[in-house]
Amino acid sequence: MPILPPQNPLEDPALEPYRVFLLRRSRRFTDELLRITTQYGSLRAYANLHTSLGLHRVSNARGETRWRWREYMPQAEAVWLTTDKLNFQRHASHRFQRKQNGIFELTLPLEALAHGDYLELRVLPLEAQNQPDQPNQSDMTAGRPGTPPLRRVPAFAHWVEQDKVVPTQWCARLWTPGQPYRFRHRRPGAPVFPRIYEAHVGMAQSSLTHHDESVGSYDEFSGSVLPRIKADGYTAVQLMGILEHPLYRSFGYQVSSYFAPSSRYGTPDQFKALVDTAHGLGLAVILDITHGHACPNTEQGLARYDGSRYFFSEKFNQWGTPSFDYSREMTRRFLLSNCRYWLEEFRVDGFRFDAVGNMLYRDHGVDDDFSHVGRCFYGKDGEPRADEDGELYLCLANALTHELRPQAVTIAEEFSGMPGLTCPPQEGGLGFDYRFAMGIPDYWEKCIEAPRDMGSLWYEMTNHRPYDRTISYVECHDQCINGDDAMIWRLLGDDMYHYMSVGTESWNVSRGLAFYRLMRLITLATADAGYLNFMGNEFGHPEWLDAEAHAHRQWYLADRPDLKYVGLAAWDKAQLWDLAAAHMEDFQQAPLFRFIHEEERLLAFERGRLLFAFNFHELEARQDLTFAVTPGKYVELLSSDEERFAGHGNLSVTRPPVEHFTRPLPDRHEQDVTLYLPPLVALVLRRED
Repeated sequence: MPILPPQNPLEDPALEPYRVFLLRRSRRFTDELLRITTQYGSLRAYANLHTSLGLHRVSNARGETRWRWREYMPQAEAVWLTTDKLNFQRHASHRFQRKQNGIFELTLPLEALAHGDYLELRVLPLEAQNQPDQPNQSDMTAGRPGTPPLRRVPAFAHWVEQDKVVPTQWCARLWTPGQPYRFRHRRPGAPVFPRIYEAHVGMAQSSLTHHDESVGSYDEFSGSVLPRIKADGYTAVQLMGILEHPLYRSFGYQVSSYFAPSSRYGTPDQFKALVDTAHGLGLAVILDITHGHACPNTEQGLARYDGSRYFFSEKFNQWGTPSFDYSREMTRRFLLSNCRYWLEEFRVDGFRFDAVGNMLYRDHGVDDDFSHVGRCFYGKDGEPRADEDGELYLCLANALTHELRPQAVTIAEEFSGMPGLTCPPQEGGLGFDYRFAMGIPDYWEKCIEAPRDMGSLWYEMTNHRPYDRTISYVECHDQCINGDDAMIWRLLGDDMYHYMSVGTESWNVSRGLAFYRLMRLITLATADAGYLNFMGNEFGHPEWLDAEAHAHRQWYLADRPDLKYVGLAAWDKAQLWDLAAAHMEDFQQAPLFRFIHEEERLLAFERGRLLFAFNFHELEARQDLTFAVTPGKYVELLSSDEERFAGHGNLSVTRPPVEHFTRPLPDRHEQDVTLYLPPLVALVLRRED
């Protein structure tokens, strides 16, 4: 009988030396979940800080409705609410009362606050907490006699704006519209083999309509970009930079206000409308959230919120930002409440957790290539390196997300290769649905620098543990906006400015476009459980995305028939619709290796009834490439060299398409098939009975 592959980390013989770590992770989650459900009734009830802290309308025993504001500030001496109506001055009527367990509470009549009011907190910390490590200047003397208290944006604010006159100043505003947004569309079901479009709302506006330093809006994205994403064959949109962040060039990875959608792009209701529009198109909305660290700003963010580090660890991480301290229950509850808030209030369909590796290790995994699985469990000093509290938080976050919405998607951006990320905690995992195959874009960068052997290509495209579900991609925002060049620019360089018209020719551009099409096809065709594309790469957007406000997208390039960009866009659309969407039952099966030739740079494999054949050689055509496949009749579906894909038409799929019949081999179930492959061309066929 064949030996079945392990179904989870606890069954994996290669992980037997580390079984104690996996079991400890599982037991700790089980014990904590039992404690939470016993004490709070459910994990959902445990993740309720946003419903008990911050500002809410409440009714007393006499039926009177008032405002109640609560803050958790265990190291504060006194707290005040200031507003624009009070000229941001402290008043005794707006001073919070100290309650038990670090809670401060303020009750106000309804007429005291109105929709759109500007709100700030003033916090006087305990004298022992008046010397922060990396404070704003206004924090330097806080707590000393006669000095002003700290200015703070409320942690649970739903609407936070940047001052138009003084850009370094941010202020919360009361969001309580008279007619709250009503969702019109049902959420889509859980995506099967998700095709994810990663996007940034601010940078997604068209360069034709925005020539200044403005940023895109939720409304523009809803009306112009979402229909394009749907038409191109994607099933989910993954949004960067939604949670409010004061530093725009951080791309949303230094969050200040975790409960406020960025006001740069519009109001909270406009973001709700974006999500609703996506759902109406059948697109799932995945939110990129940063629960590993926050922005270091003290006035706008959580850092030293009450003068102390109660949410964070003692040390700053490699980015110079404070990392969350998951050993503190209030920290875990705050972040879990944040997950619940976005799932319930804005009806998002899941999360992409950023920098999971930094959450799993006490040393954040810095300067480690994790070349051996043991490095996931032991550091360079031979000591256990796991942040067990970080592991526990991630297990709870995944459990909560799926408890609230079983169809939700959770994705781990994790660089170390920690085994079992996509297995339940009961099986030694962390409970994610998917993990990013982060080695693939790194591999493509090396391929562009110098040719790699076909064996390493096949290995890298299919390298994952049998129980870990991965999402493949040629490049994401990391390769395009974090100081690196997009793959298309690495291939073509300045020639993109001169030879992208249909009537012009350049060997460098012709070779680069052909290789780019092969990169994207083989990455999709071998993808284990899903596929991702970063906005604009589907048509080879020609410019690097910088961090400034004038970073626009030149969408018109993909719509002009006189430019080769339209061919790349057509290729991407054909891959997603004519292959992935039309033959999803085939993509549910694992790729089956069939043929490789190193010197001639040939590779072929089956996936279900689909047959993929690649010629990566730049000069040599194969007139009669013959190799063994599953017996049957193979009908041509797609060729990467078709003129409609900016190819040369040396191999185009005809109508009716060409049929290839296999020939028997002695003493073998497989049979031979013969194909023609020009240089740098891929051919896709489907087996028919």
